[in-house]
Amino acid sequence: MKASLYFKYAWRSLLRGGQRSVLAILCIAVGVLAIVSLELVGQMINLAFTSNVREANGGDVAVAAYVHPFNSTDLAFFERLKEQGEVSAYTPVITARASTRLSASIGEAFSLIVIDPQTFPVVPSPTFLQPADGSFARLVQGQQVVVTKNFLDQYHYKVGDSLTIYTSSDSPSPTAHSFHVTIAGVIANEGIAATAGSTMYLSAATYQTAAPDQPLLYDSVYISTNSDQSRADQVAKAVQNQFYYASTQTATDALKADEQQVDYIRKFLEVAGLLALLIGGVGIVHTMQVLLLRRRTEIAMLKTTGYRRRDLYLLFGLEAGLLGFVGGVIGSAVGLGVSLLARGLIMQLFMLNLPVSFDPLILGGGVLIGLGTALIFGLMPIVQAANIRPLSVIRDLPEGFRPGSYALTAGLLLLLSLLFCGMAIVVLNNNVGLGIGVVYGTFIFLGLLSLFFVLAVIVISLLPVPERLNVGFLALIVVALVIAGLITLVLPVFGSLLLLAAVAGLVVVFLPATWKANVKMALRNIGRQRARTTTTMLALFVGIFTIGLILILGQDLRDAINSSLARIVSFNVIVATNDRQAQQLEAQWSSVPGIQNRQHLIVTSCLPLTIDGVPLQTLLRQNATTSSNSNDFESQAALFYLGELQGYDLAHGQVPSQEVTIVQGRNLSAADAGGDNVLLPQAALQLAPLKNHLHLGSTLTLISQDGKLTRTVTVVGIYRSQGITSSGAMLASLDLVHALSPGGQATNIYYLKIDPAQLGKALDRMQAIAGAISVTNLANLGDYVNQFLSYIILTLSAIASLSLFAGIVIIANAVGLAMLERRRELGILKAVGYTSRSILGEVLLENGTVAGVGAFLAMLLVSLALSLLGHFVFNFNLGTSEIIVLALIVGAAVLAMAVAALVAWGAVRVRPLEVLRYE
Repeated sequence: MKASLYFKYAWRSLLRGGQRSVLAILCIAVGVLAIVSLELVGQMINLAFTSNVREANGGDVAVAAYVHPFNSTDLAFFERLKEQGEVSAYTPVITARASTRLSASIGEAFSLIVIDPQTFPVVPSPTFLQPADGSFARLVQGQQVVVTKNFLDQYHYKVGDSLTIYTSSDSPSPTAHSFHVTIAGVIANEGIAATAGSTMYLSAATYQTAAPDQPLLYDSVYISTNSDQSRADQVAKAVQNQFYYASTQTATDALKADEQQVDYIRKFLEVAGLLALLIGGVGIVHTMQVLLLRRRTEIAMLKTTGYRRRDLYLLFGLEAGLLGFVGGVIGSAVGLGVSLLARGLIMQLFMLNLPVSFDPLILGGGVLIGLGTALIFGLMPIVQAANIRPLSVIRDLPEGFRPGSYALTAGLLLLLSLLFCGMAIVVLNNNVGLGIGVVYGTFIFLGLLSLFFVLAVIVISLLPVPERLNVGFLALIVVALVIAGLITLVLPVFGSLLLLAAVAGLVVVFLPATWKANVKMALRNIGRQRARTTTTMLALFVGIFTIGLILILGQDLRDAINSSLARIVSFNVIVATNDRQAQQLEAQWSSVPGIQNRQHLIVTSCLPLTIDGVPLQTLLRQNATTSSNSNDFESQAALFYLGELQGYDLAHGQVPSQEVTIVQGRNLSAADAGGDNVLLPQAALQLAPLKNHLHLGSTLTLISQDGKLTRTVTVVGIYRSQGITSSGAMLASLDLVHALSPGGQATNIYYLKIDPAQLGKALDRMQAIAGAISVTNLANLGDYVNQFLSYIILTLSAIASLSLFAGIVIIANAVGLAMLERRRELGILKAVGYTSRSILGEVLLENGTVAGVGAFLAMLLVSLALSLLGHFVFNFNLGTSEIIVLALIVGAAVLAMAVAALVAWGAVRVRPLEVLRYE
């Protein structure tokens, strides 16, 4: 009976709360929405990277050899492993870049995977969408290809369409081909194609027909051990011993790497959700205060009829619990929908296939989080309401503040922080250190910031509004103008806003008396409840600061990248050819239209064997034993720096000078022509496998890519690269480069500046002269970078907007609470002649000022943060966009006024007789 009474009382109280109850539910729902949606998105990303990791890895072991690709002789080693029963299957592949136009930009390229359709893949095949019973062995043959669904979506082709593709491969030397192919099948972006994006699969036999006299060189081999992990580890070790220049990754290694990456993403999303939940919790405090303040008389009557404090705790706790439960259910449901929208956005922007996740634990956890948040943040107003003295209410006396009430408030705040910290630790998967750091770090930061905001609130509330212009007020305006003018010299947009505020202060003196009265009441009301006003400012500050920092930092980085590209990249096309093609082009450059500038490099790839007589394999193995990852990036970088030679015609006076600075030793000269002296890039000496082993005077043994020639070279100088066209290779004589080139055919790289209007004609002419050439079009590189940054900014802004939405709900609560407290005051104002419109205008001015000042301070801190980031992180100046600053400050003020108008619309229309009936 008693339990039923308590439940009915709590439920009916919520129904009587009306708008206040809805706002409380919204506060909880926003926080839960943020937690649930971001948790679900994080789980989708986790599933995309860590489920079916064997398929995503291509097999139990994935072997990559980009520096020195595998030839047919090397594949015999994998065949022996299969014959010995160490592996059940293997398949080699070639990865190339392709496009549907020769002049296609880098952003229009897709991946071409050259496979043996009889052995590919060694893991379960992705689902064939068209035809449903398709297979690589049946469909990938002759000129037929299979593509991913992302390819169809991006290029708008369909099964049965024919097209010409232009391919280029950079490993080990650039090669280019063109094929006329027909789309025979489509696979889903799952399994081996889960993170492949737009991809096409072509048979190795067809790829070979483009250059039948050249051997196929495979950059990857995928191996199956039938999911036997111990055997996979043994095979990976055997491969590393046989091919020291290759990198191996088992499915377990891939899982660990993916889990680590996903863990960072999930932690970020969870912390962002907790921030929105914290702001929503502050809104709950406000809402519960409103709900309970309206029932002071009711609470007093309950206490006089015998209800004790614990009874009131139970009544109001049940009420808060109902709010939390309803808000949690709504937040979880909406969060599920938001996660699906976010999934679609991520899939569209980043070409990443995310599985749909409806984890009942996350959804149910969202309801529990809503319930817990309401009880935690509702604790303080519940306890304060239960301590109301009936005599004070009945006699309409102020409660006052006693030392005990201060101690109670401090104790409740401490308990609230501990409970919220506990919930944060649970949300962060029991990461105690991160939970404590995030919660109390945020509390400390916001606490220190609130001190500054309190000062701002006091200053604003004390601003004078004189009846007529006087000397003191005029002096104050002059000082304000001077200060604003000085700030304008450093921060123009902020100084301009302060100038505008100072001028507005001067204009107020000349306004009609009723308008001045409204302005004065608005300013004074800001300081009446300083704690509430400060909390409202903080809530808006978090959202505006986060969004402002993301938008301005993103724009600054975009501008810096574009500026650097415009300054450094003096070309828009890179063309790679062999020596024969280069000779043909050199003879007919004058017939190629639109060429404005060109730079020519001659390079070749080789394989380093020893350094000062020590096998490089030994050095790499030593580095692997001290590294957490045997496939260390620095090991691959070492192979890259020592595996490429750039040649100079020293005999005819061509020496390394442009974009090269000698930091140790000497430069190459004509005396080095035909010799084996080289210059080494400085970056190579800093790599862990080479540090303390490679130095000026070292000798290196190199072998050509075809294994037919070995040369020992001596390091006579160390250089630092200064330009983007420097390959980062060892610099040597042209004779040495040709000697180590298979068949004497080195790779020629041309950096060209071509008139964009004649780009297509120029490339067609070059192809007519030299045949198939490898082309990289950088004309739209800036657009490609800008698009990628825009995707990142959009994603982060969407996450930050959750905190801003929670701040908007807090504004609504603050206005509702103020209207309730001022109900008697509103009645008196209307009784003496104020209209609903004038009172509403005062409310709008008050809340617009609070929001504008909060946004102004947020953007001011953004400018400071950008200055520090530019100085200590990016090492260049980061500016502040005036348009973004003004848009966010004005937008925040307008948004706050709109919310205030919606909440106060009914309150300002109160009839004086209803309020003053018993006066």
